This record gives sequence, structure tokens and C-alpha cells, in this order.
Amino acid sequence: MRPDPGRDLQESVIAKMTPLARTRQVVGLRARGRMMVWQQLDHAGLVDPVAQAGFVLRRLYPEMSESWFADVLGKLQQKRTSRGWAGFERPAATRD
Repeated sequence: MRPDPGRDLQESVIAKMTPLARTRQVVGLRARGRMMVWQQLDHAGLVDPVAQAGFVLRRLYPEMSESWFADVLGKLQQKRTSRGWAGFERPAATRD
């Protein structure tokens, strides 16, 4: 994989930040990432809550194994079947 040409610049900027500024940066990036995942979900057009959960989880946790996803989605399907689980709660920033 080719290195990102802006990585050195980004790392030098981060190194000069205070711990509080770094924390704010991470919180902001994480929030934007979650918003992007929900926007992608909207475009995917998935209706089933378990399928939606799989879509979201695969984007938020790409490093997890296929067996982990299968286990989590199996448990969510059981909850949906037995207790009427309706899916993840959409973050307020992504609601219409």
C-alpha cells in the first residue's frame, strides 16, 4: 500500500497539539465518521434492522473477524425475533 502523501504533515500538526486539542480532534473525526456511515446506510436502502446493523458494524469495525460479525448479528437476530429489537438508534446528528 502506498503511504499517504499528507501523512507526515498531519503527524507534525498533531505532534504540536495540546492533549485537549488532540482529544477534540479525535472526537470530531469519530463523529464525522459515524455520520458518514449512517449516510452510506441511507444510500444502501437496507430495510431489515439486522442487515442495517451488519452494514454499520462492518464499517465501524473492519478489523473484526467474520466469525465475530456472525456471532453479533446472530444475537441481534435472536433479539429481533424474541423481543422485537428494532435496530440501532440513529445518532441525532443524522436524523431528518
